[in-house]
Amino acid sequence: MTSISAPRLCSKRIDFFRPDGSLMDLAHPEACEIDFNEVAFGLAKINRFTGTYPGVGYSDAQHCVMGAQALLREGEDELTAALFLLHDAHEYKLGDDSRPKQDLVAAMLDDFSPKAAEAYRSVVASAKAGWDSAIYAAAGLPAPSAWTKKQAHAVERMDVRMAAAEAESLFGAAARKKYPLSKFPAPLTIGAITPWAPAKAELAFLEYFDRLIGIQQRMNAANNNLMHRKIVSGR
Repeated sequence: MTSISAPRLCSKRIDFFRPDGSLMDLAHPEACEIDFNEVAFGLAKINRFTGTYPGVGYSDAQHCVMGAQALLREGEDELTAALFLLHDAHEYKLGDDSRPKQDLVAAMLDDFSPKAAEAYRSVVASAKAGWDSAIYAAAGLPAPSAWTKKQAHAVERMDVRMAAAEAESLFGAAARKKYPLSKFPAPLTIGAITPWAPAKAELAFLEYFDRLIGIQQRMNAANNNLMHRKIVSGR
């Protein structure tokens, strides 16, 4: 088994539970720590917009799947759709800090010290980039730092267009004041944006992973993860 690691995020070990209760080091992103079955059920239980809208939760997994579907329907290739499918996968390790919260913390730090605010933005970006590198490596795909300008633009643009359409669907038409249709046209999703149950979102994520990236890649990542856990546990 070949281990692909990103540079350590900090010198201190940061304990983090794996689903089986064992501990890993969150400060050490490694491809062998990635099991896409775990990514799927993790993202399926993380709600967009901190879950503050009425009704049931709309998950990160559904966001990733519906955005990937829309990219395909709008003529993008399967690689670009695959890159989008995994663009939020780091959140199954790091959680989903909402954009308003990040902006609030940065603004508070900026009032205290502009350098502190800059450092905060930098470390948040570095943590995401570190785990992105491990996740995309486990999927056999280029990390965001290696994307073409066209790929990066397509993923980033679909992300904000999906956010706009999701906000309108979940909060109502008033949300379009922040995301006017003239600037954020509705993506060509398959069906309306209505929340899926976590199990449906999990299965849809895996279905699109297998379609766009391959079931063999998913199995290889799961096997590498299992071998890694056995090695570090001494079994």
